[in-house]
Amino acid sequence: MSLNVRIITPEKVFLTSETEQVVLPSITGGLGILAGHAPLVTILEAGVLRYKNNGSWTPTVLYGGFAEVENNQVTVLVNGAEEVASSSSIEEVEKALVDATANLEKVKETISEDRKLKPEILKVQIAKARFEAVKMLKG
Repeated sequence: MSLNVRIITPEKVFLTSETEQVVLPSITGGLGILAGHAPLVTILEAGVLRYKNNGSWTPTVLYGGFAEVENNQVTVLVNGAEEVASSSSIEEVEKALVDATANLEKVKETISEDRKLKPEILKVQIAKARFEAVKMLKG
């Protein structure tokens, strides 16, 4: 028995795949899904969704959203998603993470309202997810 995972963004169906296992970036931590999993709905933070085919893990960067699991179907509705190229340089994505974090700290000095910081926090979360995904690919 296998799982069917679908990642849907506002623009398109980003991914449809049969898979052995999925790990979702839930707001409470990584959430592993196997065939036969109990039905659930969960909120996803920006992070790395991983799915396993033929013993090999594939990372996908998500920008946050929701996931529903039911009848061996994992439906992921997100604000955005991206594949990470195996040619990506770990140094490049690490620098982007450092830059996003530094920018967030700079913005914190001028903005006191948390809601106005959310776009900068999201940029850091996505940069961190890209870094984790590239590290996973580089093994």
